[in-house]
Amino acid sequence: MYKNKNVLIMGLGLHGGGIGATNYFSSLGARIVVTDLKTEGELEESIAKLRNKKNIRFVLGRHDFKDFRSADLVIKNPGVPHDSPYLRHALEHGVPVETDIGIFLDSTRKLTYNIVGVTGTKGKSTTATLLHKIVQSRYPDALIGGNITGSVLDVLDQVKRDSYVVLELSSFQLGGIAAKRFSPRLSIFTNFMEDHLNYYLSMDEYFRDKSVLYRFQGEGDVVVVNRDNRAYDLVKPARGARLISFGMNESFEGEGSFSRNGKIFYRKQNQEHEVMSLRSIHILGIHNLYNVLAAVAAACHEGFNPQEIDEAVGSLHGIEHRLEYVGISRGVRFFNDSAATIPQAAIQGIRSFSEKLTLIAGGADKNLELSEFIRTIENRVLSLVLLGGSGTERLVKSGLKKEYRIHDNLQSAVCDAFLMTPAGGVVLLSPGFASFGMFKNEFHRGKEFKKIVMNISTGEGECHEEGQER
Repeated sequence: MYKNKNVLIMGLGLHGGGIGATNYFSSLGARIVVTDLKTEGELEESIAKLRNKKNIRFVLGRHDFKDFRSADLVIKNPGVPHDSPYLRHALEHGVPVETDIGIFLDSTRKLTYNIVGVTGTKGKSTTATLLHKIVQSRYPDALIGGNITGSVLDVLDQVKRDSYVVLELSSFQLGGIAAKRFSPRLSIFTNFMEDHLNYYLSMDEYFRDKSVLYRFQGEGDVVVVNRDNRAYDLVKPARGARLISFGMNESFEGEGSFSRNGKIFYRKQNQEHEVMSLRSIHILGIHNLYNVLAAVAAACHEGFNPQEIDEAVGSLHGIEHRLEYVGISRGVRFFNDSAATIPQAAIQGIRSFSEKLTLIAGGADKNLELSEFIRTIENRVLSLVLLGGSGTERLVKSGLKKEYRIHDNLQSAVCDAFLMTPAGGVVLLSPGFASFGMFKNEFHRGKEFKKIVMNISTGEGECHEEGQER
């Protein structure tokens, strides 16, 4: 279908999405142009993975209009704005614009009905991983993809008839498939919080993209929603679809999961069934209990039994960059929560600890509300270390009274945090802001943190006091 066609990949990126799309169309014999506003130096790691591929031309540090109008197909990175003049130019010249998720759905919708979608401001990756583990207990060939992996096209050739596929879907990815008028038959909406206001004009616009997850569902389809979050009031199931809820409180109407007396239950048709003990959960934080409740609700609806659910949930001990335990040195434990790119996520990370806590926070601004973040820092954080950035500047100007030390690099910030934390305490990287500027992305930030901690733990890295006290 794509042999000798001109396919333009807009946005190679650093997460692997562009790599997956390039590999997929290269395997089909397409002639590929990869274009990205980042330079060759910035994309060196991604480019290295494509060096042995044929029929690929790179246009880096810029875009060229002629590449867009001469393409047979444009595959856009989910983060590319819909109103990009280059995309508009392609469409004006009759060139279709797609995403990797769109190509995946077009290729699999007639093959399998068992596509499960997971979205939400936070908790997507953990919930998708939990549900995937549960499904795998009965269907070992179940797949996971989307925002949690490089590109969903990496697993396309593994999809068989009636395969279970769990897709983590960001608002950007959902917005990119709105025109297809497709929603998974089972959708999970973990929560809805303020985010991405550096991309969307309003929260309404942000939610409109999120709502693609369930907007086109039909008769018998199900959307699972957090009833303790604003998402519950916003989500209106499509005609014929049903809503199942999850939350802490057992006082609710309809079908759903809840927690009581150290256990998780599922209620259906006014009958309660014990599913598992909270002792089986090995991931930290109340927010992760919500993620478990979401996965339990979806799994119970799908007919998985308590033993399958309990064993699968108990096998998960953490996900990289999400309250990930990194190591210990001189009695100080280190946790990597670099995926906390918004204040609400950082608040949840802070509240997960009762120990004396040193917080490493700060970064690039997303124009989000900071007052609750500031209150949480002042009430629960013993020592505060900040990384420089536009968000950090706004944080300190927004009424922050707690003393802090500020750094222009992560190495000195981690060392400073380590030196000021008493034995038995915790150093938590939970920035509450984006990583742009100092790092390639939040995952790069988390990996650098882990390298520094590893050096401290093994004695290979020495820490000296530095930083500016304020």
